[in-house]
Amino acid sequence: MKKIIGIISIFVVLGVVISVGYYGYGKYKETLDYKGKVAKGIEITMKNKMLRAQAGKEELYLETFNKGDYTLKKPYIVQNPYDIAPLTALVMFNTEQPTKVSITIKGRTEQTDITHQFEKFEKVHSIPVLGLLSDTNNEMVITATTKDGAETSSTIHIQTEALPSYIGKVDIKTLNKKTVDIGEGELTFVVPSTKYPYAFDESGDIRWYSSKYNSHIFKKLKNGHILFLTKESIRSRTYSVLVEMDYMGKLYHVYDFNKANAAKEGTSKENETKESSMVHHDAIELPNGNLLLTVNDDSQYVEDTMIEVNRETGDIEKVIDLKEILPLSFYENYRNNKRSDGKADWFHQNSVVYDESDDSIVISGRNQDTVMKLDYKTNKIKWILAADENWPADYQKYVLKEIGDVKFNAGQHTATIIPDQDNNADTIDILLYDNNVVVNRGDKALSKKYSRAAQYRINEKDKTVEEVWSFGEQFGEAYFTNIVGSTRWLEDSSHRLINFGFLDGDTRSSIFEVSETGDVAMEANITGFPKGARAYRAERLDLYNKNWEYSLNKNGFFIKAYKKILE
Repeated sequence: MKKIIGIISIFVVLGVVISVGYYGYGKYKETLDYKGKVAKGIEITMKNKMLRAQAGKEELYLETFNKGDYTLKKPYIVQNPYDIAPLTALVMFNTEQPTKVSITIKGRTEQTDITHQFEKFEKVHSIPVLGLLSDTNNEMVITATTKDGAETSSTIHIQTEALPSYIGKVDIKTLNKKTVDIGEGELTFVVPSTKYPYAFDESGDIRWYSSKYNSHIFKKLKNGHILFLTKESIRSRTYSVLVEMDYMGKLYHVYDFNKANAAKEGTSKENETKESSMVHHDAIELPNGNLLLTVNDDSQYVEDTMIEVNRETGDIEKVIDLKEILPLSFYENYRNNKRSDGKADWFHQNSVVYDESDDSIVISGRNQDTVMKLDYKTNKIKWILAADENWPADYQKYVLKEIGDVKFNAGQHTATIIPDQDNNADTIDILLYDNNVVVNRGDKALSKKYSRAAQYRINEKDKTVEEVWSFGEQFGEAYFTNIVGSTRWLEDSSHRLINFGFLDGDTRSSIFEVSETGDVAMEANITGFPKGARAYRAERLDLYNKNWEYSLNKNGFFIKAYKKILE
């Protein structure tokens, strides 16, 4: 009997050991890089080691803080805590009672002060500071309020370094302070084709920039983070690392792409860049939290494929190959653009947006002068916004028929869906940047005469389209942009933020905010940027957005815990 009990005891102990070992291995695996599924020659590795290194840095901050006696009057300050965003700081202090904290970062003028209220009552405070001025002994006022309303304030100073030479010079040419739609903590972001992204306030002062290179992908996510495309290092020639981070520079996910399918930007040998990219023009967050990315497959064609990537694992869960959707004749013998790599950039997808009303996506293809809507589940075409030229008979049913005077988009960028404008469930309004350079179809007589922002109203039931708004024709060839450009809808005012990104031989970008009637609320000229570092897009974003909550050890890669598990 004792022998049986002994054997049972051994199995019980063994089971416990296996369970603990499996748990420990699972935790250990989280610290290792994880390689996801491969599709179309695309391979993604989750760089969890980078998050572990970041956690080590945060642990050092916590250790230093816990060893000192840091108060509201004398806080612990770490400038640029993640070595990515130089105009940020981490301010930490203790209060005797639970308090909620508000901060004001002073700008050059009272209108450009940045104020934020943190709503939680706490005794230990880790305050993210965003929007410092460069080359300035920044003044910041911190106010702590107890639950019974007692307030204590402190003024601290944070000295910053001068801007690096690679940041463009911002000149606010026009500003109507009564009408401009710049909310509390909002900045205008310059998303570059390459090099460094930055953001300026209504005075033209830079209040945020990244010391990491960025190209094209700079997207706000639902949780307030940003999706940011960068490189392994500045010396690398390939943009192959996609990160989810916040404006402090803290990383939450790191997706490292293989470089096999990387393609150079540009449409011909003459304007090709030396750099290449794996995620070339756009990325969005889907309702399930996954990411939809524009990529290159392993074929002889480029910029005609999308992949849905699992947010947590990096696995590729869906592939959309536009060669399987559009006519064979469009790409098989495409000759409009000659590239040094011999590949055909027949579609050149430069934007994608999700329409939750019918589970579909709207995409833009510059080199087909086409915007189209696809059912996301089936990949079937719902409609095509393009001039009715060279479309095979079996595609004619999708091509929208114009109502009235419609100038169709040509070589366009950033096709976006804006809120309902006419209380008609059958219609959808598309705002886009019309470069007005005919590549395959469109009005050749008007091609290159101007560029503009344009709004189209599409009746999805009747398959018709009308043009309802535009801005830019009045500038003529002076504001014609052969490549890049963007439009954004500003919800609070119904203004449009328009970026004429490629002006004066690629030495100037001009960003406008205009009203429904075409009145200019802001015009900013960007000059002095390095070659190729033009404004690819302009965004109006809030540094302290309501969905973001900073925590020093959130998304926890706790090194001490791992060490104990592995021991």
